[in-house]
Formats: sequence, C-alpha cells, structure tokens
Amino acid sequence: MYPRTIRNFNAFIDGVSYFGRVAEAKMPMLQLQTEDHRGAGMDAPIAVDMGLQAMSAEISFHEWVPELITLFGTKQRLVLRPGAMGENDFSADTFIATIGGRWSTMEPTNLRPSQAAPLKLTTSCDYFRMEMNGRELFEIDVENGKRVIGGIDQLEGIRQAMGI
Repeated sequence: MYPRTIRNFNAFIDGVSYFGRVAEAKMPMLQLQTEDHRGAGMDAPIAVDMGLQAMSAEISFHEWVPELITLFGTKQRLVLRPGAMGENDFSADTFIATIGGRWSTMEPTNLRPSQAAPLKLTTSCDYFRMEMNGRELFEIDVENGKRVIGGIDQLEGIRQAMGI
C-alpha cells in the first residue's frame, strides 16, 4: 500500500486564484501553549493546556503582484487547496485550508541578476480551518474562542463558564 501524498496545490487570496504563480506556501502550525504542573506525589511534571501559541502562515509568489503588495496590514482570507493522490488509482483527496489573519510581513527577496526574486507574504493568523473531502477536521477561531477538533469544541465549556 502506497501513501496518498500531496501532489500539488493552488492558492486563493480574497477569492482570486493564483494558479501557477505561487512558489510555495507554509500553513500554520498548531501548537499548544503548555505549563508544567508537578503536584505532591507526582513523579514527573505533566503539560497543562493553557491555549494555543500564535499561528502564522507564509506564501511566496513567483512575481511581484501589486494587489498582493498592497495587502500589507489588511485582513484577507488565504485559502490553500492541496490535492493528494495514491499510486493505485487516479482519484484525488481534496484538502481545503482556510486561513484568516492580518498580512503582517511583505518580504521581497534579494535581487540578483539572472535569478528569480520571489515575493513572500506572512499572515498572523486568527482563523484556521481544515477540511478533507468535505469533512471538517478542525476549526480554530481565536477571536470567537473556538477550538473545534474532530467535531468537539474543546473551549465550549470555558466559554459557558465565562458567560459567553
């Protein structure tokens, strides 16, 4: 059995396709902010969930598109659509990563004769949702205090306790 590997992807910003114009993209990493707790009688500390660490996403373009350069400081959604395929058939799995946040970095790369000079944009994320073949895998909505993983809202109880 061969793995179903990501073969290619497309990127959309504010609904505009950048097919063939993107060099690479990096999705946000989900990482818990933890605090060690070691109570009396415990042989080792355990990590206590204190929320998520800050998320960011990056995307590099083969060209300097004026509409992309002027995104700096604004909030526009980035949608990445990687497709996965196996070796035994020609069916493909659809992944849809919807990323929201403020475009916080605009980095033109070094200029050199006879070499490409991509444009890299970074967004500080406040929203991240991943779907696979129409099934939601997770949804992180920082501004609304939601962390839904596998259909379970891990923050629902704390929101209720706070009266939200």
